[in-house]
Amino acid sequence: MCGKAYLSYPALYTHIKTKHNSSGGASGRGRGRPKKDNGEISSLKPMYNPSSFDYFKHPEKMGESKNIKSCVENVFNELFLTKKSKIKNYKSINEHPLLLKLMTTLNSYSNVNPIDPDNSKCDEVFLDYLLKVSKVCQENYFERVLKFVLLFRECLNKVNKINVGGNEYSEVSNSEDAPEISNEFVTEFMDDENEFNISKEEVIDLTQNLCQYMYDNNFTCSKLSLINI
Repeated sequence: MCGKAYLSYPALYTHIKTKHNSSGGASGRGRGRPKKDNGEISSLKPMYNPSSFDYFKHPEKMGESKNIKSCVENVFNELFLTKKSKIKNYKSINEHPLLLKLMTTLNSYSNVNPIDPDNSKCDEVFLDYLLKVSKVCQENYFERVLKFVLLFRECLNKVNKINVGGNEYSEVSNSEDAPEISNEFVTEFMDDENEFNISKEEVIDLTQNLCQYMYDNNFTCSKLSLINI
């Protein structure tokens, strides 16, 4: 009807009920002429498929991030130095387990061996994803991907409240069940688009991308299915 997509049936149902009547028309918009389909939804989405790294081939994303250190500093300052209620506070980059791994891996990335799907932890999977994304997208968009991954990680650790020797879930657990938080992440954790300055559509796209990456590389057996209107 309108091209929007949701990761959970309740969200889809609520949208249909509030925005579309049973015959397929839009409620609350009167009897005006339907919005013209300019082909953007049907042509651009398949071309820059969020479920593959083709997503980063968009002209506004494509490139390479060579100054990841600067990206890390910018995102850390945005997320953790401006206290936000939904995420854990860190005083420095060195206190954040994933960001510390990312910073210490930069110089040796070319020599890093592929990680073992059977024994890898969530943070290792997130790190591998970020390093691979950095090779295919420019720095201004890599910062958005990095921010998304950090927020997804925060939600994952918030849902799975375990602490092993001072380590959080993502540090000690594999990513088999990570995609299962997708609905909660999109509909609840990221419900306020203004809080983290990232749109729900982009959150859904990046959630698809990350979860498909985990599935394709055998880090999880859970395959995310998107419910389309």
